[in-house]
Amino acid sequence: MDIDATRTRGRGEFPTDRPMDVLKADHQLTRQLFDRYFQARDADEKKDAGTHIVLLLEMHTSIEEGVFYPRVRGVDPALVDHCEQDHEQARQWIERLKIMDESDPQAEQLFRQLADAILKHIDVEEQQLFPKVQQAGLDMGEIGLEMQSLETRMIADRQHKPMAPGLRQ
Repeated sequence: MDIDATRTRGRGEFPTDRPMDVLKADHQLTRQLFDRYFQARDADEKKDAGTHIVLLLEMHTSIEEGVFYPRVRGVDPALVDHCEQDHEQARQWIERLKIMDESDPQAEQLFRQLADAILKHIDVEEQQLFPKVQQAGLDMGEIGLEMQSLETRMIADRQHKPMAPGLRQ
C-alpha cells in the first residue's frame, strides 16, 4: 500500500466548505498509518509507514495551528490551548524520531507513545472541539479556503526540499 502523506486528497478534492471533513480524513489516514506501522513485519514497510506518519502529522498540525485553531479559538479557548499543547508534545517525539535510526529499539517505543497521544488528541478534537465549532456558526468556507491554500503551499515547498536523515530518508 503506497500512501502519499503529502497529498491525503487528490487534486481538487479539498472540500473547502467542510474543512473539518478534511481534518477527519487526515485523522483516519493517521489511524491507518499507525496500524500499518505496528502490524508491519518487514523493516522497509515499517520505515515507509513511519516516514508517512511523520510527514502527515507535520502537515496536519501546521494546518491546524496555522489556520484552524486561530480561526476557532473563540469557540473554546481552553480546549484549543489543550490541543496546541498536545501538538507540542507530539512535535517533541517527532523531532526525536526524525534523527533516530529506524532500527533503534527505542523507535518503536517512541512511535507507540506518539500513537497513544495522537489517538487521544484525535478523540478530543472529533468528540469535543469539532461539535462546538459546528454549532458556533463560523464561516467554514473561508476557513476551508485558507486551509487549502496553506496545504498547497506546504506541498509545493516540500517538493523542493531534500529529505532529512533518519526516518525521513
